[in-house]
Parts: sequence; structure tokens; C-alpha cells
Amino acid sequence: MEIVQSLLSKMGIFHKPQIKALTTLFATILIACGKVNFTNLSRYSGRTERTYRRQFKKQFDFAQFNAELIKAATSENHSMIAVMDCSFIAKSGKKTFGLDQFYNQ
Repeated sequence: MEIVQSLLSKMGIFHKPQIKALTTLFATILIACGKVNFTNLSRYSGRTERTYRRQFKKQFDFAQFNAELIKAATSENHSMIAVMDCSFIAKSGKKTFGLDQFYNQ
């Protein structure tokens, strides 16, 4: 988690409570079972649901954080490629793709 703290301070976030909350958030997302919501995050960490709600009200540039994290994790002499999957599978009633594989009548 030292890399997260160094990236946050590099981004200009110097408030200790926000750094602590974001560091805890990123670690908890990795270990939480089920959906990632405030209730579940508070269940798997030492922070309360109210703390997560307060921190999410504050503005944070996730795009800049992700870009800085990629820069820190890779070297400059490696080539990189960005890929996005824009496929969409309609899920409406009996028309759901693959329904017969999982639903036993």
C-alpha cells in the first residue's frame, strides 16, 4: 500500500484522513466478498459505512490515479495497448442469451 500512498501524495492529496480512507478502500475492495457497497466495505474493514459515504462525497480523480498507477507499474520502454469491450448482451425475460445453460425447468 506504500505505492498507493506515494501516488496519492504525488497527485497532491495531502489530507491524512483522505489518504487513509482511500488506502483502506483499495485494500478492502480486493478482499471483500460479494458486492462492493458501503455496508459490505465496512463489514470487511475497520472503517464505518458513514466514513465511506463521507469520503465518496469528496471529489477524487480516478482517471488520473489509474494513469499514475499504470506509469508506476510499467517501464517506459515497453509498448502498451488499450482495449475496450463494447459488446452488450440484452437480458430480457426468455430472450436472455445462455438462459438454457443455467436454468433448469
